[in-house]
Amino acid sequence: MTSQQKIDVECQREADIMPITGSVALLTGAARGLGRTFAQTLLARGAKVCVTDINEEQGKETEAELQAEYGTNNVLFVKCDVTKDEDFRNAWSQATETLGTVGILINNAGIGNEKNWQLTVNVNLGGCMRGTFLGLEKMGVDKGGAGGTIVNISSIAGLKVVPFGPTYAATKHAIVGLSRSVGHDFHYAYTKVKVQCLCPSFVQTQLIVNSKSTAFSPQTAAVLEKIGGTFKYMTAETVANGLIQLIEESRNGGCMVVEADKDPYYVDAPVQ
Repeated sequence: MTSQQKIDVECQREADIMPITGSVALLTGAARGLGRTFAQTLLARGAKVCVTDINEEQGKETEAELQAEYGTNNVLFVKCDVTKDEDFRNAWSQATETLGTVGILINNAGIGNEKNWQLTVNVNLGGCMRGTFLGLEKMGVDKGGAGGTIVNISSIAGLKVVPFGPTYAATKHAIVGLSRSVGHDFHYAYTKVKVQCLCPSFVQTQLIVNSKSTAFSPQTAAVLEKIGGTFKYMTAETVANGLIQLIEESRNGGCMVVEADKDPYYVDAPVQ
């Protein structure tokens, strides 16, 4: 590649970066926990945010709190069950009508119920796929959109062996595979939608707390109770900073890991 070609590629890359300031972001599972922190961090960067969640009461509380801090015109809550197509489409429509054209989608909704593996698959993987494909439909330039960015929230469990949460790990591995595959330049060439993946390690959220009561087996529950206090937890703010870095670095198909006491880093697919 010549020097001029390298310059042209870099200029094109920068032209394709999705700016956060002035953008509209839609987030699932954002009434509390990581999702709420993601929303607050995006708002602090100058974005407008549509918070969606299945928990309507908590969602309205979060909407009121964020509106009080960032303005009523910058925050919207819409109830959304990510296992239902109509809910997702309604949330997208309301976000567009109230805030403007959605340019960033964060598929964050997730649960860790090993006793009900069907629900875990439907929420974690089904919700993520539903959101990703809707995002491509709404934002893809080939469909009349303006391009954009999709970030799928996986987990360190999507890159490692996790004997204490096999269903959860399976869904998170699948989200990594989905993000890398749809986030290939083959698709970006005609959609102008970048698809990325964020893989946080342990964060002290309700999902961690609930996992003990919905464990895979009594033996698993006993081990989780024993080792839970030994986990090195991160703050939600640390993960949110990784999210911002991922979006701003704009690496299509990028899979970023955020761990305690480490700088965020990318992990490439084991077999290229």
